[in-house]
Amino acid sequence: MPTRRFLAAIAGLSVVLSSLLLLGGGAAFAQQASSRSPSFHERVRELASALQNSPRLKKLSEQQRLERVEFVVGNTLFTLLHEMGHVLIAEMKLPILGREEDAADTYAALRMLKIGTPFSEHIVGEASKNWFLIARRDQETGAKPIYYGEHSLSQQRAYQIVCLMVGSDRAKFKSVADGIKMPQERQEGCQKDYAKASWSWDTVLKPHLRLPDQPQKKIDVVYSDAPGPLTGFARSFRSVRMLEGVAQRSAADYAWPAPFTLEMRSCGGPEAAWSEETRILRVCYELAFDFAELYGAYVPAASIASSKQKRKLK
Repeated sequence: MPTRRFLAAIAGLSVVLSSLLLLGGGAAFAQQASSRSPSFHERVRELASALQNSPRLKKLSEQQRLERVEFVVGNTLFTLLHEMGHVLIAEMKLPILGREEDAADTYAALRMLKIGTPFSEHIVGEASKNWFLIARRDQETGAKPIYYGEHSLSQQRAYQIVCLMVGSDRAKFKSVADGIKMPQERQEGCQKDYAKASWSWDTVLKPHLRLPDQPQKKIDVVYSDAPGPLTGFARSFRSVRMLEGVAQRSAADYAWPAPFTLEMRSCGGPEAAWSEETRILRVCYELAFDFAELYGAYVPAASIASSKQKRKLK
């Protein structure tokens, strides 16, 4: 069950997210949408200005307010794309050599990096930051690493995401890799890692790309209601239209064998999962709440460094 601190984070960030239309109409995936609506950075600047007197956020600098919103929204989107990687593997019967969870992480990172906008690239950086913060929280709370789990350890996931970043464009992301003390030799190897990962996903997905004359399979979108203090976040993600953006782009890109559903709902815990039985990809509101709590607990002490790193990511 959420702690009082956790619920306070929910209440404060509901105001933020309900005003944020970052992904309206799939703008995160369709660059042409920028000509019809304000850019991501313009919307965030406007939001930060509007929230400068908010009781929960008025003590934060403008940059800190920007970072908080981007961290929560970015990691929720990255998680959604990670789960879409699982859907592709299951629905298209894709061969996977190695851990499926690692493959799903790679899919999400590649998807964002290949879009190539400042927003999409920043999302990848925020995903890496999330795993570094989770590793720090686990260490401070005494949580023992699960060496036999289906996921790689948090720090491994963080470093691999940065490796894909620097591998995609060493000049652009070298400062990020240097910032986490990734050795130069490893950075050079990341170029091969990125090339192999990109080629592998492109190769297995090529037979499943939708042809122009093929009808699109419907991907339904559902935002379920949430009880109590989670209600604000349920309304917020409806406004953000995150599911619609992913559904529209995925339906346009791939020849899915059958329809399925993307759903956000309250689940009782910070989870996200694809169910082949129900054909629902579920992302829990509590997951976004956990991102908010994690950020609030660990980022303020390093806010200056975080701001510098973020500017480098852009």
